[in-house]
Amino acid sequence: MTSETNKKRFSFEFDIFSLLTLVVVLYLAYSAHTTNMKNAEKLNGLLSKYEQTLDMAIANDKVTLDRYQKNVKKAVQSLSPKERQLMLALLEIERKKAAL
Repeated sequence: MTSETNKKRFSFEFDIFSLLTLVVVLYLAYSAHTTNMKNAEKLNGLLSKYEQTLDMAIANDKVTLDRYQKNVKKAVQSLSPKERQLMLALLEIERKKAAL
């Protein structure tokens, strides 16, 4: 019998270079993901801080507050009934969240 008749259907070769490349790629992907998550948290914190500062500035300026309230009323009136229900539900969730 020749060696050709005893061929295996599947063969597995251990290549250290391929394994090392896989490990490096996985590490780089994980570190990039971790960095992106940290940056997203920082950005979220900055946006939240900016929103609070803007809310305080609007609340302290009577003219701007009146204009803001009129614009909000116009925006709410332009919503469909389903959109208005959704907006009210979101506001209720926000109020409950703030109460905690």
